[in-house]
Amino acid sequence: EDPSKPCVRILYGTQTGTAERFSKQLANELRGKYGDSTAVDVRDVETYKPERLGSEKLVVMCMATYGDGEPTDNAAVFYSWLLKEAEAEPFLQGVSYAVFGLGNKQYEHFNSVGKKVFKAMKACGATALCRRGDGDDDGVIDDDFEKWCTELYEALDKSSDLVGKRADQNGVHAAPPARVAAYEVEVLRGSGGEAPAFPSGTGKDVHSPFWAKITTVRELHTPASDRSCVHVEVDVSGSGITYEAGDHIAIYARNGEAVVSQVAELLGFDLEARIKLALPADADAASGLPPPFPGPVTVRTALSYFADVLSSPHREALNALASFAADREEAARLALLGSPAGKAEYADFIGKPHRSLLEVLQAFPSAKPTIGAFFGCIAPRLQPRFYSISSSPKQHPNSVHVTCAVVRDTMPTGRVHEGVASTWLQRHGNGAAVPVFVRHSHFRLPKAASTPVVMVGPGTGLAPFRGFLQERAALKNSGAELGPAHLFFGCRSRGTDYIYQQELEGYVADGVLSNLHVAFSRDQSSKDYVQHHIGREAAALWPIIGEQGAHLYVCGDAKYMAKDVHKAFVALVEKGKGCSGTQAEMFVKELTDAGRYQRDVW
Repeated sequence: EDPSKPCVRILYGTQTGTAERFSKQLANELRGKYGDSTAVDVRDVETYKPERLGSEKLVVMCMATYGDGEPTDNAAVFYSWLLKEAEAEPFLQGVSYAVFGLGNKQYEHFNSVGKKVFKAMKACGATALCRRGDGDDDGVIDDDFEKWCTELYEALDKSSDLVGKRADQNGVHAAPPARVAAYEVEVLRGSGGEAPAFPSGTGKDVHSPFWAKITTVRELHTPASDRSCVHVEVDVSGSGITYEAGDHIAIYARNGEAVVSQVAELLGFDLEARIKLALPADADAASGLPPPFPGPVTVRTALSYFADVLSSPHREALNALASFAADREEAARLALLGSPAGKAEYADFIGKPHRSLLEVLQAFPSAKPTIGAFFGCIAPRLQPRFYSISSSPKQHPNSVHVTCAVVRDTMPTGRVHEGVASTWLQRHGNGAAVPVFVRHSHFRLPKAASTPVVMVGPGTGLAPFRGFLQERAALKNSGAELGPAHLFFGCRSRGTDYIYQQELEGYVADGVLSNLHVAFSRDQSSKDYVQHHIGREAAALWPIIGEQGAHLYVCGDAKYMAKDVHKAFVALVEKGKGCSGTQAEMFVKELTDAGRYQRDVW
């Protein structure tokens, strides 16, 4: 870096790639505005040395919140360091900062990480350049980001010491528009092998997935069901994986053969060609690109494991695609969809109907990007899918169990959307090898086996509680005294989707589970859900919560179920304690703060 130039440091904490995309988008805008007068550096917060923070002039952070208010995997170390530093003496005087948080308003702890980072930077003595941005993934998060960026640019224009001269003022031309980010591609001639899509590692984290063998895939619904849910067992023996009941497993599944063939046919790619990607030698051209995937691999392998073509494309991808359209009308339409002026058209054509990248390629057949550009800036990387582990290492030390609902939805465009990971597991999983890693969570049974527990998990929300029950069974067999355990499970009908019925009823018979409450939503004229059962059991639940220190757990849908269950708990406390609704809310918040009310929701 040139010490004579002002530097804008952009750090991102990302789980699905959106915070990274926004950071690179912001960097390109800043380079366009300030040209060579200002250095702009984007980096994964995991690779940033926190002790450098005090010597920065301007730091912009795009920080996503994952799960129920937790930092993303790559931001966890920096986040805990910053929050700890915020409790000490201020040391960031002279540092300016801006924070854009990414989250989803359906979660109780919406943008918790962004909010806490913003507050911690202030506590450390840094100066906020503009308001904190709150991106809502339940709405149009790109619009939230653009609006915040406008405010950031206005603040920068008033802060001449933080950035250099505008490149589009004083007669100096603005920097040329950002070029299409593309890898250099070497096509290997002749026959030869290919590298594994992922080098086999320990499975301990995202940087080192382990190729595990799937030993079991079985259907959990009855033949009468019009949906599917599979029980999957993953053999992790020989890896470095250790897990606890309540942790998550990430699975790198692959696109189906039909999808891969469609993309290759549309773009004119030879599926059997072996390719090797490399970053361009030009540093500016390479700046927006993630490290290339391993090679050489066939185009088939690359499209299978690394291209997300069933999600909706972002505007930058459409812009890039426009530059490859041979048909003038198609190029103009793609350019409009990818521009700020085409926001309404983008919402109508892409956003509302959830049109996938594959469907866009079908709608614009003259747009044929190169392989380097397709993987560089048009198709995002296919992300791993996370599942709550549904086993306990006390019973299955070398096997991780997954309870997976198979996704199959008809989209507004008429396309039948099949979930990438769930469909692959259902159809091809048994006996296959798959890259996996484990993500540790805070979702844990109480330390003392005698502490009462209340578990609420309808549908596949049952998964971690199956692990908890296996754990309790192992503890009981070793002579431990178990406290009361209530499980509230819900499904549509006893005859179709009452998953693990025999196991659950067996745990009741064995004394591992003291009370099993099952809500069948469609077996009677009125809907019956888990929250209704909690209300009906209030008199039995309040003593173990109010007097015996019970721990409460909720797993499953964040949008409706978790909110309704939360209300049911508050109503239960209000009635049991004989207090106001506000006081009951405070009591439940205290349970959360004490680690006695935990949620694993999505």
